[in-house]
Amino acid sequence: MATGWFLVPYIHDVDNPMGPLRYCAMDDYTAQIREDGGNWSEAECLGDHAVVKVSAFTATLTTLASVPGFVQVPLGILDTPLGELTPQQRTAIKNKVEALGYSAAEIKDKLGSNWANVTLRKVFRFVLTRRLKPRWDSGSGQIVLDGPEQVCKTIEMLDSEV
Repeated sequence: MATGWFLVPYIHDVDNPMGPLRYCAMDDYTAQIREDGGNWSEAECLGDHAVVKVSAFTATLTTLASVPGFVQVPLGILDTPLGELTPQQRTAIKNKVEALGYSAAEIKDKLGSNWANVTLRKVFRFVLTRRLKPRWDSGSGQIVLDGPEQVCKTIEMLDSEV
């Protein structure tokens, strides 16, 4: 059994017969993960995404990494410095964090410019500083994320769940 960390989008199902809902896209792979004897959990962040920890066979993690929209962070242990990744992998993670809605200035202020010395835990602590409350907008028929800032589940809590 291996551990994988991902940034995963939420799916909006506005045509659900029980009413509009949104859920972490990792849920579409719950059966496959459980077939491995594994599990997963999520913590919502900005950008209509979640930080997700998955415990599953390596083959399943490889499959998940190939899902469009899923970004796997190729480290399994939170206290691993990102210096163990290639510069391209670090840049991809930094770009994804910025795409979620955290400003470049905010990222630099909290994590510095040289991500080689920053641990995965520190990146996820930063990413899990806030999220926006979703709401149903009946006028547009969409779920929108423009509500007040909400507290996120901590990385430590997420880590302990899987």
